[in-house]
Amino acid sequence: MIDVNVEFDRKELEKLIREMDLYMNTKEVVSDYKEVANKLDERELILQQQKEELNEQLTQNTADQETSNVAEVVYLKIQAKKMVEELKIIDSLLIETKKEQEELKINYYKVYRRALSKDGTIAKGYDVTPLIDKVLSQTMAIIAEVGTEAKEQYSEIAPDIDELFGDSKVREVYPRILDESFDFDRHNLSYRGSKIVLEKHEIESATSGRIPDKFKEKDVR
Repeated sequence: MIDVNVEFDRKELEKLIREMDLYMNTKEVVSDYKEVANKLDERELILQQQKEELNEQLTQNTADQETSNVAEVVYLKIQAKKMVEELKIIDSLLIETKKEQEELKINYYKVYRRALSKDGTIAKGYDVTPLIDKVLSQTMAIIAEVGTEAKEQYSEIAPDIDELFGDSKVREVYPRILDESFDFDRHNLSYRGSKIVLEKHEIESATSGRIPDKFKEKDVR
């Protein structure tokens, strides 16, 4: 059984993976978007907090009016009126903020698209075809080395076998010897057909990070 690994430079592979930056344009755009979006989110949060506080104060104000004298009630009603006006302003600002958030997403849709389009060319630069061709070439070279050794060992004994098999007296005793003639093809290395057929969709699966089951080491052995 031949079980030889095709060696590769693991350090170079790790270096390649570490230095891969496929979405430099998209990440820059996302960063710009988040900077604006975060400010809008922060504004919305502050407005919501102010609204909650005012609602709590307004609730307390209403409760206080029930137990206050006339002079205090007048003062409380003036306060309540101001709080209601402030709530209207806050609601208006919340609506504006929500609209700005929606417009920001709509405006950045095309910006994202352009960035992704640029970055798409970066990923295409990582062509796996040469890698596959190289591994297959190395595999054929390994098989050829083993085959060369097999041929050399055959060549060492072939003359002696041919001398005996070719003897006329031997042929008289064993007339079927021609059908049993000793040749290299009968003693060549075995190949029973590969268990693995390389399909394009399986390569594409691997390029997306998933190893097809039949290519996993437990199935290949």
